[in-house]
Amino acid sequence: MARLSKATLADGKVVALPTATARQVSNSRFAEQRRASLAARKASPFADRYQHHQEREADRLAGDLTTIEQTPALLIVSAILRTMDGEAVTKVLEQLAPGAVTGRPAHSQAVATVKASRLNLGQQFDLMRALDRLHGEGR
Repeated sequence: MARLSKATLADGKVVALPTATARQVSNSRFAEQRRASLAARKASPFADRYQHHQEREADRLAGDLTTIEQTPALLIVSAILRTMDGEAVTKVLEQLAPGAVTGRPAHSQAVATVKASRLNLGQQFDLMRALDRLHGEGR
C-alpha cells in the first residue's frame, strides 16, 4: 500500500486505518534462489542459443516461404485466403496436414502459404525478422 499524502487524508474521503503499515514492505523472500537461477541460466552452454518459441516458428515459416516461387496463381490464392473466415482456413489446413506431416515439400509449402496469409501484426514482425536472419541482413 502506498503512503497516503496529507492532502488525501485531509480530504476526509479516505481514512487511514490504525493497523495499516507505514510503508510498503519489500519482499526479499526467495531472493537468493532467484539469483542462483539467473546465474545458472547464464552459465548454461545453451544460454546464447536460446530462441523464443515464436522466433523458432517464424524461422521455420520463413524457410518454407523462401523455397516457394512467387507466381500470379500463388498471389491470387493468398488474397483469397486472407478473405476467408477462420473456420474455412482451418478446413483447408486439415486437408493439407497429412501430406505436410509425411514430409512432402509441396504440402509443407502450401501449409506455410496458408499460415503466412493469416498472421497477426506481431507474427508479421517475427516473420520479417526471421527473413532478415535467413538472408543475413542484421538490423
